[in-house]
Amino acid sequence: MGKSKIFFLFLFNVYMTDFVFAQDYPHVQYGPLLRQYLDIYIAPSACPTPVYFDAHGNGGTTSMPSSIVDSLKSHGISIVAWESLTTISSQTDMQTGWADAELMFSWVKAHAATYNFDTTNFIIGGSSRGTILSWKYGQRPNPNNKGLYMYNALPLVWGDSTFWWPPNDVKVTAPPIFFLYLKAPGCSTLPTSDPNFNIHDPNNGYKIMAKYNSLGIGNRATLIHSLDTTNNLDKYQFLVDFALSVITPCPTTGFNSIIDDNSRLKVFPNPFSNQLTFTLSDNEQTTVSLYDILGLQVLQQTFTNSTTINTDQLGEGIYFYQLREDKGTIKNGKVLKK
Repeated sequence: MGKSKIFFLFLFNVYMTDFVFAQDYPHVQYGPLLRQYLDIYIAPSACPTPVYFDAHGNGGTTSMPSSIVDSLKSHGISIVAWESLTTISSQTDMQTGWADAELMFSWVKAHAATYNFDTTNFIIGGSSRGTILSWKYGQRPNPNNKGLYMYNALPLVWGDSTFWWPPNDVKVTAPPIFFLYLKAPGCSTLPTSDPNFNIHDPNNGYKIMAKYNSLGIGNRATLIHSLDTTNNLDKYQFLVDFALSVITPCPTTGFNSIIDDNSRLKVFPNPFSNQLTFTLSDNEQTTVSLYDILGLQVLQQTFTNSTTINTDQLGEGIYFYQLREDKGTIKNGKVLKK
């Protein structure tokens, strides 16, 4: 990669950090114990933002892929990735995790104004261990819990129904659920020597689906399995669509018609739908480049004074523009397609 390209990528990354995303807060304590912390990613928004809660699987961390963080934030959804016991292996561990969950959700509600959270729009999610710790709070009758998105949900919790039987938590008021599993049903009953043996059996999720159906709310439940037979193993691949199906975030902040300090540049409308117009008072040849959230160029056009770009082929979300004149002036900005 040449020096000029490296320099551009550096500028682009700095620009994204400084001008697009609101402040993020890693390792915030929600309780007095070292394990009781969370990472907060805040979506820029003109109003309080819905929140997606993520709890990792056994042995994992609160770290989340930047791709899903950026995607959720671009749609006006903030994220809380929370920690408790890193691994659970007993009923005592579960009870400790449930207590941490209660404390964590209470802390988030108490500090909602600080982080611009909308406490009436929660989506509760996680993987494996995280689904166990999140389940009870997520299924509690509460209109503010809009949905549950869970990967490899509820493993190894079915042996002692006198301690806990997850379907019993499901009431007729239960929120929509989206279960996603890596393996096919029956994988936990295979010999442990079988390469397809896995404790995360979709049949666990089907027990919950059956309860939803018995209550007449089966239309709120979705289960997809055998992810390992596809070309996409991303456990978050359905999260944004699911989230937007159960909540309606308000528009992100900073998205309005742009006029620079000396009124030389106008970019409108913003947010835009099918067309985006750039006008520049200089009689200079100017090249405008449009980039998606990952920094990939999606459009480029050269103009003098004014141009209107057709954006029918672009999906919804945040885009970045860069303007270059022949004399080398660079102007950067952000726009939102709805």
